[in-house]
Amino acid sequence: MRSNRGQFNFAWIFAIIVGGAILFLAIYGALQVGDTQRFKSDTEVAKSIAILTDPLQAGFSEGSFGKIGFQQETRINNFCFDDDFGKNEISVATRSDVGEEWNLAGGATSIHNKYLFSPERGSGEEFYVFSKPFEFPYKIADLIFMTSESYCFINAPEEISDEITGLNIENIEVENCTDLDVNVCFGSGSDCDVTVYGACMSGCDTVYDEGTVEKYGVQMKYVGNLMYGAIFSDKLVYDCNVRRLMYRAAKISEGFSKKTDIMDARGCNTNLKADLIFWGGSTINASSDNLIGLRQMADVMNKKNERELCGVW
Repeated sequence: MRSNRGQFNFAWIFAIIVGGAILFLAIYGALQVGDTQRFKSDTEVAKSIAILTDPLQAGFSEGSFGKIGFQQETRINNFCFDDDFGKNEISVATRSDVGEEWNLAGGATSIHNKYLFSPERGSGEEFYVFSKPFEFPYKIADLIFMTSESYCFINAPEEISDEITGLNIENIEVENCTDLDVNVCFGSGSDCDVTVYGACMSGCDTVYDEGTVEKYGVQMKYVGNLMYGAIFSDKLVYDCNVRRLMYRAAKISEGFSKKTDIMDARGCNTNLKADLIFWGGSTINASSDNLIGLRQMADVMNKKNERELCGVW
């Protein structure tokens, strides 16, 4: 009896060990299958974000607004690369129910022809996206801004308030703000998370046509609609996209320089070729620190182009 009981106990222990191992392998296999499916799904979502932002590009309008929603909290990673025309790399990760806080991100989607300003890592169930054109002095590209946070613009000038209300940007308030909003102060204020300092002295619609955005102790120079990029993105993403835009500005100037030769050959002379060549050399390696100085050159070129009988742009 004692021997049988010992055999029974050993068989029982052996069954538990083997059963536990089988259960572990089954769970591990299920998790692996789940991770594979999640990776594929998150990869497709990143591709969809790239496609969904197509209609939001401003084109000939003054801007557009839209929303991207998810069924669960989602992290969108935006990594910027500034070699030549550069790119934004978008990847998506979902919140994990076990273990690590976030699942591994799916495959990244490269976006070469857009300039996406956002935090490097932003999370939420709903993301707000809007676009504004960037002219410097000619049209360079449409800027796309994406964030999951809500903002309060404090003491914003009328022109900027009208832009926000005109585009019906739902996550930016100019009045009736809440304690949960990120406070963006124009000029000065109390309890400011972000402060915009205007510096434009002449040829401006507002003093905020150029200036500096200070955010959590970090400063970013801006001109025009790049102000929104500095407000909504991290400095790394902002500086990278600005370098990409300046490179693009230089390459567009090369095309315009060739256009002046064609115009001259057809009897529609222009005096902008030398300016365009100099402008291309000034912008091709420019950074955000050079923006305010370059804006003065851009304004001079634009006025000269407007005076021409045959404008280059």
